Amino acid sequence: MYTINFISFALPEFPPKEPESPRKMSGLVPILVIKGAGSEYIQLPPNENALTADFHTHRTETTDGPTHITSGFYKIIAGPEKIIPYPCEETKYVLQGQIDIFDEATGIQHHLVPGDFAFFYVGSKVRFSTKSEGLAFYAVTRPSRNSHINLQGREERAKAKL
Repeated sequence: MYTINFISFALPEFPPKEPESPRKMSGLVPILVIKGAGSEYIQLPPNENALTADFHTHRTETTDGPTHITSGFYKIIAGPEKIIPYPCEETKYVLQGQIDIFDEATGIQHHLVPGDFAFFYVGSKVRFSTKSEGLAFYAVTRPSRNSHINLQGREERAKAKL
């Protein structure tokens, strides 16, 4: 149990269990598919106006410096600004609505709408807000921390056809 803004709620297990590494089939590695990932409703915790909802994480097998890559959705509704310092890299691609991002390094307020993309470097510090609501897809170089509960167990299991 954690308390944030005097509201308590249970968080998913942290760190979440790493999915099993894909089995190699005929020298190739199968892809992972999560059905309906974009259509799941993301519920905000009580008294919160923004949430990251991770739906996949993987420790990369990159040979020059393995790290985690995690993807998910970011949802925000009107309310207080969310100040976020970045200890990792992240990309956001706006899918619905609008998301305002104030870049503390430049003093520029960016107004993102569907089709807009933002990249956050290690050391970036921004303030997220919206006048209505917004939804973005993100990919970030960190392990999963807020699993999207509505997507757990929806992975398709690959079976070799060879």
